[in-house]
Amino acid sequence: MRDHESDGARARRWLYGPAIAWFALVGLGLLATALDGDAWGSLDRSRSAVAGSSACRSCHPAAYESWRRTYHRTMTQRAGPPEVVLAPFAGESIDYLGFRATLTGGAAAPRIVITPAGGGPPTLEADVVMTVGSHRYQQYLARLDRGGGPEEVWRLPVAWHIGERRWIHLNAAFLEPEGAHGDASEYLRHLSRWNDNCALCHNTDPVPGLQDSGEYHTRVGELGIACEACHGHGSAHVARHQNPLRRMLGARDPGDGSIAHPGRLSPGTESGVCGRCHGNRISADVDAVLREGDGFVPGEALADVSRPIFLGSSVASDPEGTRALFAQRFWPDGTPRLSAYEYQGLLLSPCYQEEAPGGLGCNHCHDMHGARPELQVRAGMEGDAACLSCHDRDALGGGDRPGGHGGHGGRVTCYQCHMPRTTYGLLQGMISHRITSPDPGALVGRGDQPDACTQCHVDRSRTWAAEAMAGLGLAGTSPTRAPAAVESWASRVVLDLVGGDPIQRGLATHALARPEATGADAGARMAWLVDALEDEYPALRWMAWRALKRLAAEPSAVAPDRRAEVTAALAEFDTLAEPSERLVIIDRLRAALGAGAFAARPERREQLQEQQERVILWIGE
Repeated sequence: MRDHESDGARARRWLYGPAIAWFALVGLGLLATALDGDAWGSLDRSRSAVAGSSACRSCHPAAYESWRRTYHRTMTQRAGPPEVVLAPFAGESIDYLGFRATLTGGAAAPRIVITPAGGGPPTLEADVVMTVGSHRYQQYLARLDRGGGPEEVWRLPVAWHIGERRWIHLNAAFLEPEGAHGDASEYLRHLSRWNDNCALCHNTDPVPGLQDSGEYHTRVGELGIACEACHGHGSAHVARHQNPLRRMLGARDPGDGSIAHPGRLSPGTESGVCGRCHGNRISADVDAVLREGDGFVPGEALADVSRPIFLGSSVASDPEGTRALFAQRFWPDGTPRLSAYEYQGLLLSPCYQEEAPGGLGCNHCHDMHGARPELQVRAGMEGDAACLSCHDRDALGGGDRPGGHGGHGGRVTCYQCHMPRTTYGLLQGMISHRITSPDPGALVGRGDQPDACTQCHVDRSRTWAAEAMAGLGLAGTSPTRAPAAVESWASRVVLDLVGGDPIQRGLATHALARPEATGADAGARMAWLVDALEDEYPALRWMAWRALKRLAAEPSAVAPDRRAEVTAALAEFDTLAEPSERLVIIDRLRAALGAGAFAARPERREQLQEQQERVILWIGE
């Protein structure tokens, strides 16, 4: 019996002993890991290095895949793989300002040759090595040593418009007047160096690498906007989590100091991650940035390395701001009027409360890992939902009257009134990221800034809008100035279309083709827009042409017997063609669509057009 019991004990020891020892070792390992300060505490993340997005994939597969679907990932790519280059490069050519760009080589070996249109030696020859953009239009980069050494890279002067599947010259992608015919410097105006310009916001951990010799030895941690652009360098995080026990214990650890998680940061710090690129800024030490990058560490204060540009910002060469260097980038009330200033719009909004819990930050409305790459709006935050997640609809002013707050019922979203399309960028009107309340009364008698109401009510004056606000019981400024004489000539949008500065003209063009435009039928709006095809700015001609195409698709916009002629004319129109060629088609469109806004009073149109000269812009997105 004793021998039998001894055999059983020995069997149990052999059976359970290794398991007990294993559990003991795991327990000791867990205890050691839990007590290891290096595995848990914060660390100096500025000393960490880029690990690359592929290093994130094994632990974060869902986040990795959602990031791969974004346009951020494809912001900068190396040419070669067939899916990267979106333009055909199949021998097509584009003529502009007396030069011809010919595109060859296909997606695998894209090449550009620019020659005088009448013949002669090439002005520029280059092989495309990288692309920038994959959403609205795609730009192309080539390695050209123009004094910056063999690693110098330049953006080429033509781009592929993805929506229209058509080549455009970059002079027509920025707001600027027409260049001089036959002048190579004008044609190559946007042949710009990538190393100290585009590279800084379109890549992860960019370092221009400017040497004392003037050469560039540029490096990036990863092309495009990858994981570490938002979360910070990941090598220390990867090393820390190579320990499976650390991963087990820290599965729900919200405070891992080896990496930044924007969703867990305060509104101010989290928004700084986006503001680094979505808010043009002034660096504390420009020379240092050109040598070794800006040194920003996501999760730390953006203000430590740079400050955002505002209307009254100054620079070291003009400390008092007397030259108003940035005035053209903002409306008179300080609201940004160009894209790439979304961060400034947020900072100027009353909902933004920096470090306060519940304050508004970029992450409230946007999600880098959402299901929709387009605009990356967070699920559940579409339409009014983003605002109603903080504001009670019934508690808003006038919420209990017919039509509710604003008096528009469900036809108008919060965005349309409080974040109107008063920002220009990427050849279109964009929503303002400065949250405001409409106040057309404050702008009566002024023609230097658009308002939310007349951007939708395109047949109305600002005086009408101010009176309508009062009639709806909405708060607003009572006009203190009499309307200007021109305000009786046409609606506010038409006045901007014909006599506004370049940004006002672009926004008016965009407003007239928007689905929410009300008060004037599509046919009337098309007749108004034909005048904009004569604009001096090629970018604005492009916007007018696209607006006319959108409106022409509406069933009631064009008389049935005129539809074929309008469609053909718009298909033939080239925004970069010589003026005489454009005018032939413009006359055909006028004959088919009817007279423009000032056909009966051409002197009024001329007077408004003279006002355009008050502001000449050489600025883009």
